[in-house]
Amino acid sequence: MKIKSLQKVVLPVCLSICIAGSAMAADANSSDDEWHFTLSPFFLWGMNIDGTSQIGPVTAPLDITFTDDVLENLAAVFTVHFEAQKRDWTLFAEYQYVNLDPSIETPSVASAEIDFKNQLGELGVAYRVATLGINDIQLLGGARYTRQDLKVNLNPGPVPVDVTETWWDGFVGLRIFTHISDNWTFIGRGDIGAGGSDFVWNLIGMFDYQFKDWGSVFFGYKWMDYDYDNGSGLDRYAYDALQQGPLAGLSFHW
Repeated sequence: MKIKSLQKVVLPVCLSICIAGSAMAADANSSDDEWHFTLSPFFLWGMNIDGTSQIGPVTAPLDITFTDDVLENLAAVFTVHFEAQKRDWTLFAEYQYVNLDPSIETPSVASAEIDFKNQLGELGVAYRVATLGINDIQLLGGARYTRQDLKVNLNPGPVPVDVTETWWDGFVGLRIFTHISDNWTFIGRGDIGAGGSDFVWNLIGMFDYQFKDWGSVFFGYKWMDYDYDNGSGLDRYAYDALQQGPLAGLSFHW
């Protein structure tokens, strides 16, 4: 059985986990229970891309570095992250939009202009399973939606190649909060998934500094690796790339 066939199983299971987690959190009715919310609307991921994307017979190299290429070729970027926490349960959601317009030299043609749009939506639930000293450990699971719009214009060459691809992946993983001091916290997250993708893994390490009860700043590094392949012949679309880079942002708490 192909890994992609897990989509019909993994996604419903992960969504069921999210619904069950929300229901269990709502059932907790002790007098000191409160919901705590975090919103990170100012969130930048300086994405480097190293890999390839294939549209039918055309393979487009995606070798883009943040400092040399992304800042020059970045058309738009937007990321927002939200969490709602009550006792041991946390519900989280994230949306990211990136648009890159690089122009690169290739061995076979004079140049290739690429319009690459990547959208990612994530919904999940985490549960604190243990507290070891200054460390809180959570199990997490959820579903991730990816949409990619890729247009390749070869100069000289035939008419532009244009494709839009969407897919869902389920994921499971761990998250750890190391409370270094009253203000400083290290946050680490790792998860793996499959479904529409053959395989995808995600790894984050960052520090959060809370300067007020209502606000904190964070910085760190994120890796996300996709192995996606769908269709065949002229209808084939494949994306095999590592997205990585520094991240930083501002969070509001209430």
